[in-house]
Amino acid sequence: MSSVEERELAEVRMIEEGLRSVYDGDAEGVIEAFNGLRGFAINLVNLNITAEYELDAKALIIAMGDIGRETAERGMKTASIASALALGEVVVEAADRERESLALKALSVLGNLSLEFGRKNLDAAAKSAAESLGNVGKASSRKKMEIMTGLSEVYLMRLAMKAMEENLSETWDTALNYLGEIGVSSAEQGIEKDAVGAAILLEELGSAAVRKQNEPRVKSVIKTLGKLGRELFQMGSKNALVQTVWALETLRILAKEQEMENAVSAGKRELELLSTAGILDEEQNLEKIQEIKEFHRQILKRG
Repeated sequence: MSSVEERELAEVRMIEEGLRSVYDGDAEGVIEAFNGLRGFAINLVNLNITAEYELDAKALIIAMGDIGRETAERGMKTASIASALALGEVVVEAADRERESLALKALSVLGNLSLEFGRKNLDAAAKSAAESLGNVGKASSRKKMEIMTGLSEVYLMRLAMKAMEENLSETWDTALNYLGEIGVSSAEQGIEKDAVGAAILLEELGSAAVRKQNEPRVKSVIKTLGKLGRELFQMGSKNALVQTVWALETLRILAKEQEMENAVSAGKRELELLSTAGILDEEQNLEKIQEIKEFHRQILKRG
């Protein structure tokens, strides 16, 4: 038996062991299986990729997602957390090695799994997935991988939406904070589209919170936007700052219409701290933002 055949057989056995442990309710066995599968996947990422190796790696990543969904179905908290951590490490490794095809596949599996955790009301697992998505977004921005960074933002926004629906407070806070951090990281790397994208998605989250009459969530989005805006102001990232100010003003007005006085006050305070009077009136800036919004809409569709 060749070394490749031995590796493939070991992978199959580990997948079977992971599923068997899930069905037996053996969380430690599932965690051990994920550690092994993560190692196999990272090894494949670091090989000189051939078509065969890439297919093998993608099949392995899909299997990890399948096992993760089974843990969610059975409410296995620690095993679900392990699945999010393992997939997150695979995505980051693939991004660091600039294996974009594998990174995108693993990110897709992780993003969809995070939403499954949200649907099953597994706050700790969903929070862990949010952390993994956030780390992926920041790692991708450092590599200037625009699509990867944008998709990470989209998955975090969707997870935050689910967290708001299911009242998963830890997941909400984590997803929100990482969205802002990815925006800052993108601006630092000069990836304007993803810096603007973070502000756009935060505005969408805030608008959804207004529609749900959830003032505490509106305030938390406003504070995140304010923090992002101050970082962007320091870096001179003008277009992203324009979008952030635009988002803050939009949320302030929406909150005012719904008589959310605390959110209105928070919005006004953050706008004053940014000291950006007149920035929304610059026609050239607004035209640029529309272009970037259209780009981000395309990213959202692919996500």
